[in-house]
Parts: sequence; C-alpha cells; structure tokens
Amino acid sequence: MAISLTPVGRTPPPGEFAIVRDERIADPAATRIAFVILLDGDLVMSPEHLGVAYMAAVLREAGFTVAIHEVEHGQHGQAVAELSRRPPDLVCFTLMSLNVPSCVEFCRRLRAVCPDVRIACGGPAGTFTGTEVLRVNPFADVVATGEGEPIILDLAQRIALGEPLDTVAGVAYRAADGRLRQNPPRPLIHNLDALPYPARDQLVAHGNKLEYVRLSTSRGCVARCTFCSAPNLGNRVQPGKAWRGRTAESVVDEVEHLVRTHRFRTLDFVDSTFEDPDGGRVGKQRVRQIAQGILDRGLDIYYNVCMRAENWADTAEDNDLLDLLVRSGLEKVNVGIESGVPAELELWEKRATVEDNIRIIRLLREHGIYLAMGFIPFHPYATAETLVQNAEFLRAHSGHNLRRLTERLEIYPGTGIVARLTEDGLIGDRYAETLDPYDYRYADERVQRLALHFASLYNNEGYHEHGVITEQSAVFEFETFNVVVQTFVSRIYRRFHDLPGARETLAGFTSFLHERRQAMGQANYEFFMENLDDVLADRIDEAKRGRQVAEVEARFRAAIDSIRTAQLRVGMALHRIGADISAISSSLPRPSAGGAPRTYNGGAPTW
Repeated sequence: MAISLTPVGRTPPPGEFAIVRDERIADPAATRIAFVILLDGDLVMSPEHLGVAYMAAVLREAGFTVAIHEVEHGQHGQAVAELSRRPPDLVCFTLMSLNVPSCVEFCRRLRAVCPDVRIACGGPAGTFTGTEVLRVNPFADVVATGEGEPIILDLAQRIALGEPLDTVAGVAYRAADGRLRQNPPRPLIHNLDALPYPARDQLVAHGNKLEYVRLSTSRGCVARCTFCSAPNLGNRVQPGKAWRGRTAESVVDEVEHLVRTHRFRTLDFVDSTFEDPDGGRVGKQRVRQIAQGILDRGLDIYYNVCMRAENWADTAEDNDLLDLLVRSGLEKVNVGIESGVPAELELWEKRATVEDNIRIIRLLREHGIYLAMGFIPFHPYATAETLVQNAEFLRAHSGHNLRRLTERLEIYPGTGIVARLTEDGLIGDRYAETLDPYDYRYADERVQRLALHFASLYNNEGYHEHGVITEQSAVFEFETFNVVVQTFVSRIYRRFHDLPGARETLAGFTSFLHERRQAMGQANYEFFMENLDDVLADRIDEAKRGRQVAEVEARFRAAIDSIRTAQLRVGMALHRIGADISAISSSLPRPSAGGAPRTYNGGAPTW
C-alpha cells in the first residue's frame, strides 16, 4: 500500500481514508507504540482483538514500530515490567465496560515506573464517554472517540513530531492546565477496502491456532437495539453512513490470504449483521457473492456470522441462500433472540417478533447450523411472570445452556437502556464513575435477589461480582464444548456424507445429542423454577446455595463426559469405515513433499 507524505493534520474528504505520513518524520520507526489487550470478559475465550489489529496494521504501513501485548487476568505486574524495560512512546488500551477497573489498575502501575509514557484509551467505553474516562482513569492522557485507524495515525505522528494533541480530531484529552477537553469527531470511514489487512500478531503468537480468527466484512448496523453499544442508527457519535461494507471480492481476498498464509480456516465474521444493510435483496446479494467467491476459489473453510431473525423467511429463496452458505462453510450463527416475551422485545426495540425468533431457530436447525443466541431474561424491568415465560420459551427452544436462563443485562454507555434507567432512577450511584455493567437496580427486589443468586452458582467469583470470567466453570465449559461437538457433526457430514455408513453413524449420534440436550433443557427448567419459588418464598440459605454450586458443576461435568465418550466412539466408528477425521481440523498442514498429518483441535470494530 502506497504511503503519502504530506503535512500532519491534512484531512481527507469526509468518509475517505488514506495512510498519510507527515513528510517531516524522517524515521517513523523510532516512534514506538504498544497496544495492551486485557484479557477480561469475552476476550478470554478467543483473545484476538480485531480493532487493535487494524490500528497496528495502519501504523506499520506508515513505518511506525508497533507491539501487541496480551495480558491475562492477574498478570499485570509481569506485563508492566516487560514494558518498562524499554518504555514505548505511547501505550494504548481498548476499553469495554468490563475491563475499565482492570485498565485503571494497570495504568497506575505503568505510570509509577514509566512516568513519561503517553497513555491512550479507546474502544466502545471511550467512544461514548470521552472525558469521563479521563476522570475515572487519572493516569490516561487521551481518549479516542470513534473508529481508531485515523485517530491512532494522527496521534502517532503528533508524538513523533513533539506536537500538542489539542487539534487532533476525535479525541478527548487532558490539557496542560489540567482541564479535560473534547475535540469534534471525525467522520466514519466509508471506503473500508482502503484499509490494510489487520495485523495477525496474536494468531502468530498462538502458533496459528486459536478457537477462530476474527474477520470484519462491514461496520455499523441499521438496527437500534437499546442495549447495544455497537455503532448503529440509534447511537452514532460520528457523522457518516450507519452501515458500511467491504466489497465481496475484498472479503474473499482476505479469507484466501488467511488460509494461504496462516494455514488456518475457522473464521468468525464479526459484523453486527451479516446480511445488512437491508436484510433483503441488497444485503443478501452481497452475502451470496461472498459465499460463492469462497466456493469458486476452493477455500475449504468454516465460519460463524451474526444474523437478525426478522431478515429470514421460510421461502425458497432464503432456504437456497442458507444452503449456499452451508456449502461455503457456515456452521454457526449468532442471533439476538433476547426474549420470548413480546413486551420485552419492545423494550429492546427489536424489530423481530417472537414468531420471527421461533422461525429462525427452526430454519437454522433444519439446515444443520448451530444457533448461539443472545438472551436477556434478567434486567431492571423483569418480573416473576416474564422470567417464567422466558424459561418456558427456552425449554421449548434451545434450553440446554443454563446460562441463557440466568443471563443478566449488561449496560453500556451510549445505549438507550442506560438513558431510560437514568430517567427511571434505576441506574447505580457509581455507574458514571465505574461503568460497572451491573450497576443498576431492579424494580422488583425479588428479581434482583434471584439474579444475584443464579450468578453465584457458577463457581466463579469474578463472574458473579463483575461479569469477568476468571475460572472455567463447567457451565461455561459446556457452552464451548457444545459448539465444538455440533461443528464436529456438521463438518463430518459436509466432508463424508457420501461415504457408505457415515450418515447412519451420524444419525445415531445426533439423535443421542438431541435427547441429551432435551433432558438438560428440562433439568435446567426445573432447576430454575425451583430456585424462583425458593426466592419468592424467601427459602434460599447459604448452605443450600453451596450444595447447588457443587450440584450444577457435577451435572454439567457429567454431561460433558458422557457426550465426549459418545463422540469418541463415533470417531472410531467413522475411522473404521474409512473417514479421516483429521481432515476437518481448523488448521491445515504446511505443504511438503511427503505430506503432513492433520490434527483436529476442536473446534464492527472500534479502538
């Protein structure tokens, strides 16, 4: 990608992005930028951070020196020591609500040993709170508000030139007089194809083996869900189009690059909605082109996407497209079902109806696609009646994951639900200071007690108190394991469905899985209702809670063990009829003259 040399501060036309370096910077490599990725919350499961990867790629294209550091929960001291050996000029953090306290603590340690380093924060929390982050984190110097690539490029150049930050668009900063200031926003990037491929440092650091590799085909969303902090029609802080998409050719080019370069083929498309911008003719035509491009280039991959329920009908055209997506490698879809209660769907301003949700669950099942659903039964406006209705909905539709029954709303700055909670007096007293995603009150105190009771049952104090996954409870492990098992089935079927005996072997296993999941769904429902009754009758005590923690752990551990044993038997049976199970691995072997064995390993960005 060509680098333009022009004076810093030059602003491209609105919506356009180009990598432009100031002609006065003779040695950009002398300026060192470090990105610190705090592995709290969802990033525990797969650590790759695509927003950071894009910013790192842009900076490297401009010639700057960039390093990406993963920091596990509880390992701040070692990371700070490593940074202090040769302090960078700028250290950057991406803020989600869950990792704000962790970031403040890290910055406190960093500032103590590197007093002159510049500290920048960004991400969703930074975008929607700006100067508030500077109040919460007294060690931070600047906060990026919006898409990170143009901001980080500007910041790096100002630092290289020793210039002040007071004219950098799209940042909040701590002025020389100590005052906190917010600069006007930058326009959103429209020409996403102009961005370089994201840096894959984290993938390489993990030996080119992760649960999946993240890939973005678009940014933004045309929905306006009140709980969501992803850039959408209802919460934009930057001028420009709400949704922007890459061309199908650009997407398939990057897929091919990942497969050829890293020999890895399990991908997670992180778009808010894969079939946007309209969920209809335009969006689905783009989706079809991507899928067909994958097939035309012979890219043998597996991938996940997000969809919205109301966009898919039981029509010949939609069923044909789902078939095409499966043939191109689609194996899992995330759908924000959120509720089985019409009034709650209205609360979240979901366009989907309960009927839409039931239909997408059925369509995905019929096409052999695993459904990962978002669901929010516990929130400040929940009642005992809505909890029962949601429990009944889940019992009938994918209720084998206990956490769906007990999930609590997480609130994020800039969302409609935070505005409503504030107006109704239900927001926590310290929310503005901490951005704690659970700092709110319930209208019904009994619902609050039940929510906290369930959160305490997962053998994981970090999750109970802060929503941060610090230990792997069997309940959490089962969710991941369940996806792995389902993708095992779909991959085997896709690869070996014509092999004599393979379909029959899989049919027996899928029947076993269905029965096991149905039984777990019923057990989860009964467990939930028992606890609901106990809380309503004030019968919960610490002794019973302790027994339940052990019982839940044992029940889900036993389910994992029984399914794993059955899966191993299926693998052996398939091997006996000539199926090479290693052919469904996420990793591909490096080409060699003699060939290499394959092993099965299981399985819109802002700053």
